[in-house]
Amino acid sequence: MTQLLLALDFGGTKHTAALAVPGVREWRAHRRVFSPPGADARYDIRTMCAMARGLLAGSCPAAVGVSFGGPVDVEEGVTIVSHRMPGWERYPLRQVFEEAFDVATLVDNDARVTALGEALYGAGKGMRDLFYIHLSSGVGGGLVLDGQPYRGMTTTAGEIGHTRVLEGGPLCSCGRPGHLEALVSAPALIARAWELSH
Repeated sequence: MTQLLLALDFGGTKHTAALAVPGVREWRAHRRVFSPPGADARYDIRTMCAMARGLLAGSCPAAVGVSFGGPVDVEEGVTIVSHRMPGWERYPLRQVFEEAFDVATLVDNDARVTALGEALYGAGKGMRDLFYIHLSSGVGGGLVLDGQPYRGMTTTAGEIGHTRVLEGGPLCSCGRPGHLEALVSAPALIARAWELSH
C-alpha cells in the first residue's frame, strides 16, 4: 500500500491541503480555498479537516505536517498567535490533527518550513545555511543553520515581520506602528501603489 503524507498550510488569506508520497516530488493531489472575511480558528479548522478528508477519500495518512502563518510553539504543537485571524491564541493545533487522523503530526511556522524546503529542494539546495524571506499577506522569515531549521530559544528566530523599522510608521496588523510587515507585505504594497496612483 502506498504511504501518504498529509500536508496542510494555514495561511493569512488561503488554506491548502495536499497529499504527498515519500520520494516523489510532485503532489499526488491538492486543494486550496480562500478564507472569507471574518473567518476564525474554528472555521479554518473545519475547512481544513473537510479538505483533508476529501483528499484522503477514506485512506489514512502515515503522518501529518502542518505549517501555520504565525509563531508556533513547536515542542507543544500549539500556535502562539495570529495577527490576522481571531481564535489562534495558544491553539492546540497538533492535538486536533493527531486526534482527527490518529497519526504523528508536526506543526511549525510556514516561513521556517519553506526555508527548509528551499534548502532541500529549491534555490538553496546544497547549502547548509540560508535565510528565507516570506512576503505575502504578512512578512516572515525562516533560518536553516547547518542543514536544520533554527527556531531559537523562543521558537521565533527569523520572524522579521514585526521588527520596527520606521519610527511612527503605519500601523501593523498587530496594532503597533512602523513594523516591516506594515511597509512591505502584499496588502501594504498594494495600498501604497493605490495611494501613488490616485
